[in-house]
Amino acid sequence: MAKLDTLGAQINENKKRSVYTIAMFLLLINIIFAILAYVFTGGDLVNTAKAMLGLEIVLILYILYRYWQGGMEIVRMNKGQEIYEDVADPSYRQVYDIVVEVSLAAGLPMPKVFIVPDASPNAFATGMSPDKASISVTQGLIDIMNREELEGVIAHEMSHIKNYDIRVTTLSIALVGFISLLGYGLLRSGQSMSYFGYSDDDDDNSSRYLSLILVVLGGLILIIGLPLSYLLSKILSRKREALADVSGAELTGNPAGLIKALEKLQGPQPAASNLSPQASDLYLVEPLFGKNNKRSWWSKMMDDHPPLEERIENLKRVLGESQDQQPR
Repeated sequence: MAKLDTLGAQINENKKRSVYTIAMFLLLINIIFAILAYVFTGGDLVNTAKAMLGLEIVLILYILYRYWQGGMEIVRMNKGQEIYEDVADPSYRQVYDIVVEVSLAAGLPMPKVFIVPDASPNAFATGMSPDKASISVTQGLIDIMNREELEGVIAHEMSHIKNYDIRVTTLSIALVGFISLLGYGLLRSGQSMSYFGYSDDDDDNSSRYLSLILVVLGGLILIIGLPLSYLLSKILSRKREALADVSGAELTGNPAGLIKALEKLQGPQPAASNLSPQASDLYLVEPLFGKNNKRSWWSKMMDDHPPLEERIENLKRVLGESQDQQPR
């Protein structure tokens, strides 16, 4: 039972932390909405409530738009090429067969399978629901992984699909994007009013006052709200990656596969050529971009994934528990 307890404890803890992070996200954006509504309605509570409702509706429509775009846009962005059951290449056929086996083990519909022509070893899953999902692996991953390691990686990606992580990730990206648009929109609107000047008959300089308010509010959102939302999105992404690691181990019953895969990825890897930086939060590991493969301390601190050492250690604890339960 220790194995199940360990896996269950890690899975439940990561789910709770994800919920807390989403709650903080929604709290942040509603604080911004409340301030904007209060300022622009002159503090009238009824009108403030109506203004907040309007902002909430706009936010929901924006999120639905991001959902509507779907995951295939990301696959195309990464130049993924779909493979089928009758694919001739033995290495591709192995990938396809593993996806079939893991999808059956997860009790999920068979996702589409794509190969990304990139030497950087990586993988990602897309799709807002299991029946519209896909799993993509890079050529670089296929080249360096054996079957056990590929199974561990694909189980990790299948767990993202099973846990509806793509929906959560899309939500966090949409919230960050909305806060960014809101901040820049207010700032630019205030600057435009100032640029076009004011007429002499403006009562009490109301236009000048409104311009100043727009610039200040937009600036505060960009200086305080946007970095906070960006940080929350990174925290959420890290929790979902940690959840997919242990969920994948539960799915296969073999944490060793993903452990070995992640250990291989600790070494120097080729820089990504077709992988898109815009989808970095979806990848198995942080891809390297640029010729020198060097990353600043700030870039590492703002990673979408936990450090590989931490992920490996979590999985080794699970593996240790499973080995302790074997009959002697």
